[in-house]
Amino acid sequence: MANKKTVNLSEIPDRQLGKLMTTQGLALEVGPFVTQVRILFPNIREEFCHLYGGYPAWPEGAIANNHLSVYGRNFYRRYIKPQACVDTMMKDAFIPLPAELGMVATEMGLNWQIAVGCKNLLLFHAGVVEKNGRVVIMPAASGSGKSTLAAGLSFAGWRLFSDEFGLADIDTGEFVPYPRPVSLKNESIPVMKDWAAPGTTFSPEYHGTPKGTICYMRPPAESINRMYERAGAGAVILPSFRPGATPEIKPITRSMAFFKLVMSSANYGDIGERSFRVMTEIADKAACCEIIYPNLEEGIKLVERFMSETAGAGDD
Repeated sequence: MANKKTVNLSEIPDRQLGKLMTTQGLALEVGPFVTQVRILFPNIREEFCHLYGGYPAWPEGAIANNHLSVYGRNFYRRYIKPQACVDTMMKDAFIPLPAELGMVATEMGLNWQIAVGCKNLLLFHAGVVEKNGRVVIMPAASGSGKSTLAAGLSFAGWRLFSDEFGLADIDTGEFVPYPRPVSLKNESIPVMKDWAAPGTTFSPEYHGTPKGTICYMRPPAESINRMYERAGAGAVILPSFRPGATPEIKPITRSMAFFKLVMSSANYGDIGERSFRVMTEIADKAACCEIIYPNLEEGIKLVERFMSETAGAGDD
């Protein structure tokens, strides 16, 4: 459960919420991070609050890890031909986006803060889910289907840690949940709208972005409510989405799993020796494979099958 000093963002009155987000900012908590969010565009603010309505916020303020401001540079860019600028206080230089894509700019800013600023947790570009105390890490490049697969698993009895950022404690090796809304792209949008539970919250669809059409999906409530519960690595699975392919589980060596984890990490070199130790422990203890799947349903079946077949792997 969230700290007693927080409230569900959706419980904050609209007037108070608008004042907070146009002045000092709203302190929003997701996993181990609190971000002070200021959004000066009403439409972007409304979309943000709709999407993050199930998350804990600090209406009276909190010590923040990160700061994010979305604004128009001048009167012209705020009211006539509005453009959304993003400032994370990290010397970034984001290209302004049209205000109708302001939510995309906001999510990019939140991603940037973690990718560049996170130094106390080992960071992986990976989808991460958990079930029965076993975390599955799916490091993969864009286009592999990891976000869709992680999101699909979250509606099939798994807990979503993240579709984008795997976070591991550099002292214990445990994975830390960071269940931000899932970023769905292009063909994955109708797939998840069909697969997700009734009543799932989706953002509008944003067309014409650098990655095509994007839509954000709020994770299941259980994933948000349990975002303070850590768990240890159970498997490293390399997902490969191939339309028309025969579903297949292919074994990989622990050396290959280690290599893929290192290649997916944004701060491996910054952390140094402790990151090597954590990576080694994960690769040594986790079950490892590659899965090739033609659609979401088959991908989920392969993950379930592999985890069932390797139950107890790595146990002392």
